[in-house]
Amino acid sequence: MRTKPIAPLSLWPLLAGVLVSALAIRHAGAACPEPPESGDAARKGLANRDFPKELRHEIDLMGGAYASDLMGLAPLGQVAYSFHFNEDFALEADFAYTRFSSVLAGPMQGFTGYTFLESHNAFIYLGNLVWHPFHGKFMFFQSAIPHFDMFFLAGIGVTDSRTSKGLTYNVGAGLKVYVTPWMSLRFEIRDHIFVQEILASESITNNLALTLGVGFWFPFAP
Repeated sequence: MRTKPIAPLSLWPLLAGVLVSALAIRHAGAACPEPPESGDAARKGLANRDFPKELRHEIDLMGGAYASDLMGLAPLGQVAYSFHFNEDFALEADFAYTRFSSVLAGPMQGFTGYTFLESHNAFIYLGNLVWHPFHGKFMFFQSAIPHFDMFFLAGIGVTDSRTSKGLTYNVGAGLKVYVTPWMSLRFEIRDHIFVQEILASESITNNLALTLGVGFWFPFAP
């Protein structure tokens, strides 16, 4: 069995560009005069922080789509728990479920008489370090939409399926919009990188997950 070299990733240049933009915007925001901030969780940035995260717990319920490099597109369900040890960084543990299936399975079975690429469950277990590089808010006709954080994450774990082998590495980026003192909306894209074995051939695969969901924060009143 042969493992092919990893192909250039379309998501990695995007993440790098967004990361550079985030750092540039944060630096520009820090260089601009701001009114003094108060409170233990105050931090300079694009806007005064009105949603402190330090020492709070976050539980996210998410759903979306999982685009497997070799097996096609499938729905994805995910739950994540995060502990924020300060305003910038958090540790996250998450579990996701999807089902690997291929549109080629039917035609191949009809042509050969054999069953290939059978649909099967995939359980994904990951641990991540999450970084929130800056905080801000949108403005629309002089009315402020709730504050938001942009975040990046990276981590390692396991994808438990018939075709996956070894460890799973993932990188991602997203946005959290705070709608109440204890609830947020989360939009996220990730690249899951792991080895898959299909038809006795091993390949390093890049599998994109796009999700959105809702987060609940504890304690409710920071």
